[in-house]
Amino acid sequence: VNNTAPKGWYLAMVSKTVDTADPEAEILPGLKLLGDIKQKFVKVSEIFAPSDLGQESQVFISSGYDPTTHFETTCEDVLSIFERGNGQAFDFSKV
Repeated sequence: VNNTAPKGWYLAMVSKTVDTADPEAEILPGLKLLGDIKQKFVKVSEIFAPSDLGQESQVFISSGYDPTTHFETTCEDVLSIFERGNGQAFDFSKV
């Protein structure tokens, strides 16, 4: 049981990478799927990425969050940082 919202309420998220000057219009098809919306918050965030891979500087920086809601790309970024910093891929069989 997830208690993110009170009984009878649901929390939903609609996200995407902005392609136009009207980001809210871009998510309108997703918002329409949700039906009657009681409260809505719209936020546009920039996605940042490191300017180098870190091998020379030994500074390993993650990229900013993208619009995926399941954090798959964030996990891939963490694994990439590990490999760049350690010279080998993370071995999940040792966990």
